[in-house]
Amino acid sequence: MKPSRTLSKNIKRLLRQWCSIAYERELGAELGKLHEKFHRWEAGELHVVDLSDDIHKFHEGPARNLYVQYMMGQDVGPWLLKGSVERGVLRKNELPVELLQLLDNDSDFERD
Repeated sequence: MKPSRTLSKNIKRLLRQWCSIAYERELGAELGKLHEKFHRWEAGELHVVDLSDDIHKFHEGPARNLYVQYMMGQDVGPWLLKGSVERGVLRKNELPVELLQLLDNDSDFERD
């Protein structure tokens, strides 16, 4: 196993900032899906028990998975940012140049 490069404090701060933005975007997209279920319930198209079940599934599924993915790690790594870009959650043209350089050189880093 090759030694991993150490990230500067500034890069770590930027990673945390942009991974937080990615988390909020992904969570918002999942909440949007749940929001549609509320509309269906209000329109009488979905039974209240089914809505309750959907809320539970949201909490146990997407909400938990995203929290674990973005918030449970001690260190935010470049791989998390790269995955967010690959999924289209973040766009390269909105990222600071320091992070773009990091993504271009991500082979210098290993995931713990």
